[in-house]
Amino acid sequence: MKIGTRLTAWGTLITLATCTVVCTTLYVGLSISLHREVDSFLEGEVQEFLAILMEEGHGGLDAIEADIRRELGSRARNDLTFRLLDLNGNLILASHIDPKLPDPWDLNGKGQRESEVWFDTVRPSGASHSTRACSTIATLPRRGKYIVQATYSLVGVNANLYEFMRFGMIVLTVSLVLSLLGGRFFARKSLQPIQRMTESAGAINANNLSARLNQSGNADEIDRLAQVLNDMLERLERQVQRIRQFTADAAHELRTPIAALRGNAEIALGEGADSNRRREALEESIEEYDRLSRLTEDLLSLARADAGQLLSVRQDVNLAKSLEDVIDLYSALAEERGVELACSAETDVTVNADPGRVRQVLSNVLDNALKFTQPGGHVRASLTASKGKAVLTIVDTGIGIEQENIPKLFDRFYRADKARSRESSGSGGNAGFGLGLPICRSIMSAHGGSISLASQPGQGTTVVLEFPMQ
Repeated sequence: MKIGTRLTAWGTLITLATCTVVCTTLYVGLSISLHREVDSFLEGEVQEFLAILMEEGHGGLDAIEADIRRELGSRARNDLTFRLLDLNGNLILASHIDPKLPDPWDLNGKGQRESEVWFDTVRPSGASHSTRACSTIATLPRRGKYIVQATYSLVGVNANLYEFMRFGMIVLTVSLVLSLLGGRFFARKSLQPIQRMTESAGAINANNLSARLNQSGNADEIDRLAQVLNDMLERLERQVQRIRQFTADAAHELRTPIAALRGNAEIALGEGADSNRRREALEESIEEYDRLSRLTEDLLSLARADAGQLLSVRQDVNLAKSLEDVIDLYSALAEERGVELACSAETDVTVNADPGRVRQVLSNVLDNALKFTQPGGHVRASLTASKGKAVLTIVDTGIGIEQENIPKLFDRFYRADKARSRESSGSGGNAGFGLGLPICRSIMSAHGGSISLASQPGQGTTVVLEFPMQ
């Protein structure tokens, strides 16, 4: 069932239920009010009839009956009756004889005390409407105790209630029709923005991810939904652009070693190539194979990071011990390049991490520091614990990085500048692919940590790694 149909149905049911409750309440209130008015009227008529009996008590009952009939003969409707009953409920006299009223009257234990007023509702035999009766016991002069009674036919009251009921049914019918029509109209009007959003969203594909959903400006829930969807589209657009750029950069990086491998193979297979030349071609091919292997491993690490599968194991890792192991590993390289490599670490700094990935981060950062530090410089690493975090700081006195390049260092396949690459190559290092720092950031994020970098051209670079200790 469509949303518009459900909204219309619910709106109609609520409107119909509300009107039904209101009409029922009004009907009950009107019925109570009319019956109270009849009771008040009958009580007054009983007192008037009693006054007549008291004033004319010296005459005969026939004269009293004739007088009462004469007085009631002026009423347009024959709905009011005065009756005089004995204490057993037998009829003594009446303003007019109504054979449908019970005779004797069923007292049912009522009328035990004089001046007590009580009411009865009876349904006369064969009558279509009930009759309301008001009775009291009074002592008449020289006659004794009698039951003075006034009865009133409820035909008028029932007719009024019936008319109100008819009017209520008309109101309910009109309300049903109007709620159906109005609910359908307002449901369509309310859902028009969603329909437009659906059409706009259906037109968005990979070729026009820059398109956005329109907002009405009413700051309502639909605008909020449109804003959330636009934010999602913006994130998707950035991610798709990132994937496209990543694919293009990866293809570019792969093209160079593949071309070199093909060239070396052609040289080795050439007719004029001697054994030494073939050997050189194979050695160059092995270097390119190593380069391809490193690039493939870096791409695989980034793919695992994007899939949330970067960490294969988590265990307690002594960060100071891991740092010392990596320092020992790079000490020979530092000595070869004429760079002083030193570290200071607190002995009891333990984090829950993947030990292999931790060593990978430390190796990447130290490799970069040594690669871009000239002979005579130094690289120092320090490890401290502060506020539930293990903070590892690596400071070098290398060539530094321009400020405008620092925010881009964590972009994939980004390399700061040609001079920096030349410096690294000239120092005997291998120019990287621009994936080391992005991989480090992915690893740190997977551990719930962070990596930050600060640098000044010609003064060196400082890298700060923060691991959560819990």
